[in-house]
Amino acid sequence: MPARVSEPKPAPTKMVNFLSEVLLDLRVKGRVVSVEVEDASYMVTLDLEDHGERVHLLSAWDVNRSMRGDPAALQAIRADFLRDNGHGSWREERSDAGAR
Repeated sequence: MPARVSEPKPAPTKMVNFLSEVLLDLRVKGRVVSVEVEDASYMVTLDLEDHGERVHLLSAWDVNRSMRGDPAALQAIRADFLRDNGHGSWREERSDAGAR
């Protein structure tokens, strides 16, 4: 019997809107391109001005808790959005550019 491979599914609109609001609260110029459900995580693609597209894997646990008002979970999502996938913080690049 062949193994079942599950395809990522689009996240509910409510989830996309919530993550868009988190991005706006961070005062980051960009937009949420897509949010897909993958097992116990959400694959969030952001299109950030001057930084291109970035993919973030967010814990479903953190996303669900943050939607219910848990400040620690919301902070975890914000911190992930401010990370640059292991290539250095783009927020630091922005600060360096302003110092020049």
